[in-house]
This record gives sequence, structure tokens and C-alpha cells, in this order.
Amino acid sequence: MSEDFRPTSSADAHAESMADDTPFVESPPDPPNPHNYNTFQSHPTTVNIPASSSTVAKISGNSNPPVGQSSSNKFKITKFFEVTQFKKLAFYQSLLSEFIGTMLLTMVCTSACLPIAYKPVPDLNGALASGLIVSTIVVGFGYVSGAHINPAVTVTFLVVAEIDFLRAFCYIIVQLLGAITGSAIVQSITPLQAQGNLGMTLVTNGVTLTQAFVVEFFITFLLCYTVHAVCDKHRDDVGGSKALAVGFAVTLGCLFGGPYTGASMNPARSFGPAVVMNTWNNHWVYWCGPLTGSITAALIYHKILKKLTPVVRSRSYGSINRTDI
Repeated sequence: MSEDFRPTSSADAHAESMADDTPFVESPPDPPNPHNYNTFQSHPTTVNIPASSSTVAKISGNSNPPVGQSSSNKFKITKFFEVTQFKKLAFYQSLLSEFIGTMLLTMVCTSACLPIAYKPVPDLNGALASGLIVSTIVVGFGYVSGAHINPAVTVTFLVVAEIDFLRAFCYIIVQLLGAITGSAIVQSITPLQAQGNLGMTLVTNGVTLTQAFVVEFFITFLLCYTVHAVCDKHRDDVGGSKALAVGFAVTLGCLFGGPYTGASMNPARSFGPAVVMNTWNNHWVYWCGPLTGSITAALIYHKILKKLTPVVRSRSYGSINRTDI
């Protein structure tokens, strides 16, 4: 992460990904070449190797470890707890963005299925509303904070060090506050006879808690894996709107998981109405399931399936230059 910590960017098709523009730990610059590379380069070949900092150090002939990879943990801890961002306006703009985004998300998701018009509401309404509001918020707020609007998404970025711990902690706090505010607004504008359980996510009768946990795990895994896929700057095969891709993942999760658990995929979305209604039946499912699913998605994508960075070798001088796709 650079010294000037900037908020994460949007995941829309015409913007950068939801990950920060600058990496959490900066990669070392290419070793200086005293020769004119453009003039003397001949017959470059491409070799795929893992983007390992130790490999870069070896092939560059630099005995010193790259920045952020030294034997001392002091640098890592300092960057993991980046305190200078508290002095910058952009940090508080990001927190406000997360608060408003999560509030709007909770309002739409919890009210979409309430029988306000005195007639049954199809389950498809909730699934479509949830997916579309997520896509809309990503476009509207992603350029400020990345539009996580979900503690599971924040945690999935924290696991792969694309956000520092202090920012992640603050994000989750304001997300929970935004969800509570959104639920309180829905309660205040909904007729008493239509409030019901205020759109809470509840485990369906007959579904065991283990089954509910597994469902929340997999639908959140689908969501967070999709987020990592569309935010991968090394991929050029993701066409269309990335915001819609994330929204479709939410809709699919709702269609599949809705009959089992109400398809939360978002601890904040479940937390808001639970606080307002003061009902906590099996609430742990909506934290443990999504968080474990998000962590698993981050590890599988980044540690196992992430696309490798190509390395171009110059036969003239044997130098190696790593280039992004």
C-alpha cells in the first residue's frame, strides 16, 4: 500500500476494480538497465511463473529482499495498521459511502417482499431487487469506497491484504450502523399491519442449522469469488458490466438460498432488522456462514486459481521484465 492510501475504486465496466488502485504491499520496480532496451531487445519469449517476490529478487540479482518482504515484521505491521489515513478526508468519505450504501441496500432488500399492497409478493421480487440494488450501489459509490456494503466482502479483501485492518474494521462498523438505520427507516415508513418480521432473514422450518450454514457458505462463496474475479486486473476476458456481474451473483444466491435461509450473504443486512426487531433466532448462521464463505473464496481465487503474471525474457541480456496483462 502506498503512503497515500486512496479509497478503493468501482467495479463497473468503465472503471477500475473494487480493489485499491495501489497494491497493499508494493512490488519492487524493475532493475535499472544501463542499455537501451528498446534498441537491443531481440526475440522476446514469454514464460509463466508465479508472481513471487523471492523469484523476482533472484532473477534480478538483487540480494536485498523487495519492499514489504524483509525479514523484519515491523514494516508489515505498520502497513497492516495504517494510521496516517485517519488524517485524510478521503478516508471519512469512504466511511460515509459505506454507511449510505449499506443503508440503501438494507432498505431495499428488507422491504422488497413486505405485503404493503395487501397482496402476496413473489419471492422473485426480493431476488431481483437485491441484485439490482447491489449493482446500482457499486456504480454510484464504488469510486469512493469500493462499495463493499457487506462485512463479508470487506473480510474477503482483508484476507488477501487488499485493504488494511483498521480500514476494514471501520468499514464493518459503519456498515452495521447503516444497516440498522436502513431497517429503522423501513419500520417507520411501513404500515404496522404490513411490517411482519421487517424482512429479517430466518432459517426455514425443517432446515437444520448445519444445512443453513452450508447454504450461506456457498452462496456467499459465489458472491465473493465473483467479486475477486471481476476485480482481477490481470484478466482481460471479463466483458460487460462488472457491477452487473456482482449483482447477478447476488440474484442467483437469493434464488438458490432464499427458500432455505432467506439468502443473506451479508451479515450487516441480517444484523439491521435483527437489532430493530430485537430478534436473534439462529443469528450466528448469518455471520459464520457468510464470513467463512468469503474467506474461502479469497484463498481459493488468490492462492490457487488466480491468473499468473507473464514474464518476458530478453535473450540479448538475459534480463527479465514482468508485465501486467
